[in-house]
Amino acid sequence: MDMQNITRNDQMSSRSQAGQLFSIVPNIHSSIDAMPFANNFEYLDALEKEALLILALSAVRRGKTDWTLESPTGDRLYAWLGLSAGDYTIDKMESVLTRHQQINESRRKASIHAGVKLFFSTFCHENKLDAFDEKILLLLFMNVTSERFREMFSLCRFDEDKRGIKINIILSALCSDYREQLEKRAHFSRNASLVKHEIIFFHTDFGKTSSHVMDETATINERHVRYIVGDSNLYNSTYKEITIESSNIKLANVIMPDNVKEQMVGHVDKYLRERESVNGSRLDDFLEYGTALTMFFHGPSGTGKTMMAKALAHHFNRQLITVKLDDMHNYWRLEYLMIQAFREAALLHGFVFFDEADDIFKEGSYLARSLLIQLEKARCVVIFATNKATHIDPAMERRLSMKIHFPLPDTEHRLQIWHALMPDFIKLAPDVDLQSLNNRYPFSGGLIKNTIFLAANAAGSDKNGNYKISREILEQAANLQTQQMMDNNKYCRTYVPLKKVDNLPLADKQRSELKNIAKAFQYSQKKDSGLNILFSGTNIDTGIHAVDALAAECGLKVKAFKYGDLDTLCKDHEATDGVSHEKVKLIDYAFSQTTEETHLLLIIDYNGVINWIESGNPNDMDVNLTSRNGVAAFLNHLREYLGFCCLVMHECPKTNIPLEFHAHLKLEYPPEKMQMEHWINNLSSSSLNDRDLVTLVEQHPMHIVEIDSIIHRASIQSLVEGKPSQPSLETVKTVIARYRGKNSAPVLFGGNKI
Repeated sequence: MDMQNITRNDQMSSRSQAGQLFSIVPNIHSSIDAMPFANNFEYLDALEKEALLILALSAVRRGKTDWTLESPTGDRLYAWLGLSAGDYTIDKMESVLTRHQQINESRRKASIHAGVKLFFSTFCHENKLDAFDEKILLLLFMNVTSERFREMFSLCRFDEDKRGIKINIILSALCSDYREQLEKRAHFSRNASLVKHEIIFFHTDFGKTSSHVMDETATINERHVRYIVGDSNLYNSTYKEITIESSNIKLANVIMPDNVKEQMVGHVDKYLRERESVNGSRLDDFLEYGTALTMFFHGPSGTGKTMMAKALAHHFNRQLITVKLDDMHNYWRLEYLMIQAFREAALLHGFVFFDEADDIFKEGSYLARSLLIQLEKARCVVIFATNKATHIDPAMERRLSMKIHFPLPDTEHRLQIWHALMPDFIKLAPDVDLQSLNNRYPFSGGLIKNTIFLAANAAGSDKNGNYKISREILEQAANLQTQQMMDNNKYCRTYVPLKKVDNLPLADKQRSELKNIAKAFQYSQKKDSGLNILFSGTNIDTGIHAVDALAAECGLKVKAFKYGDLDTLCKDHEATDGVSHEKVKLIDYAFSQTTEETHLLLIIDYNGVINWIESGNPNDMDVNLTSRNGVAAFLNHLREYLGFCCLVMHECPKTNIPLEFHAHLKLEYPPEKMQMEHWINNLSSSSLNDRDLVTLVEQHPMHIVEIDSIIHRASIQSLVEGKPSQPSLETVKTVIARYRGKNSAPVLFGGNKI
């Protein structure tokens, strides 16, 4: 409805508020039968006179004209209507009323031809009201807007009711005889247009013994009054949870797969075209209910659901009636809120948008049932947006015409969002690499918008209102988004790795392999695919250090989990998903898509739980089943994961590794020389000789962190024995035998057992 085209004259500007009483000076003459009304208010002025004539004719029919000569008010009203004492006959009054109605109809048609907005006429046409319905609506409308009408109503000695007009009075005023009154009762039935479309509603005097329809009081909805007046303002009587807006967001600024967007826009376009065609009601008549186009947007926060709803409204030049339900807890209020929203949509030909509509989709909920009733009657585009698409009431799901998933954007779409949301008055410094930033921060569109806004705010504008943003400022703004998402879950640890590949106590070959894996990660990023690497060896800490150095080489943080905690059967091992905000199993949480800064997912099997094959022992059936289920769940997640995951475990079972891993790096012991130098630096020199040291490394090759662990224990043992803290070789041998036992065969050089 284009309410901007209404011309308000000075005389009526103070009377334009809905629900207020108004009175307009008439100026209608037969010589201007075909002259268009100047505006909507002049038309309502003419309708007011028509309503007053209807009351006057009713008074004449009922013989209630004796007051006209005795009452100053009656004199004034009849003078305003152009009547004299000799006109108080049925024939004369019918003639005057018919003539006035003919003039109004002639001028109405001329006004439509001239393009003048007449909202009473439009309202009646769109709701398919017949001539008698229009008269009912006219009386109810004037009853709440015209002071003159109320004065005439009182003078006609009708029973007054502040809530509206009783049905028996309406029929008495509009019908010429008793038979017609009985016939026209049907206009107040449930299937009648005025009632079915919720244009009027009723009040019943429950305290009285009568329950007849004639005793009910009818009134017009306040929102319909505002529509007929041409008043698009919102008042305190309007629910504050409803907003009406004309969006400026363009479809081109909503970044999502083109085929999905085109399909969505195409369906809305065809739906609106069909509804506006001459055959628009045929489908309604055939199906009778459920002919709204209902679209269900679901996905994480910040992925464009609200933006798309606004863009669709803008694209089709429709107003968006948005209902916010997240803070509502009074069910009775919510029900009326829904009614009001659909009423606004019907009047404005707008789209209804239920934002954050999580609760109304819960199976069996009161809200779902209330919404279903409104959807059955709706004839418009209805859009629902929710972060949670689970547990939808089956009855509600059947009413959804389209379900559109708004996932977190992939690398390509994220980069498009960066460019789409970057205003032309923001200039990026030469050191800004959006592609690199895009790879580092897998943000949703909402987080990208926040980052750009914070960066612009930090940079400030020049005298011309332009902004120049540097790489440092943009990264600081992005980091602020990730800090609020950092998870302090007790089952995981997120940290910046400090190890360097070149400083690892490994052979040159393995350091080179780690750098090559870093190159493979860059390749997988370009391909939008995952990369899963298996690290195994005799020492877990060595594997962890290697992964840390690899993460640093790739410029990634590390998010580490213990494999033993990823227990699919333990309900206590749960975390809150940062995207869906729902409680999920820890293994689902570990592998979930996230908007955090890109990280390396590290899974550590400290206790050697993982086994790709069964033990073959029937007594281990329960253990095998649990282990097999756990491994299967882990591999399923690994198969679908699009990030960078490293599993660190002890020596692999003697079988082929699963295909879910792209590479296996078996961490070998560092060179013998490196091991010997580390022993020399930490043992008492008086106890060392070359032969003994060679024998030690032969029989017990170790990673450097293992040597450190043995030395630490040997130092404590030495102090307990009253010796210096720097242990001797003999003390070291004792500790090794205690914790590692004896090797059955030499590992590096061959030789004698120790």
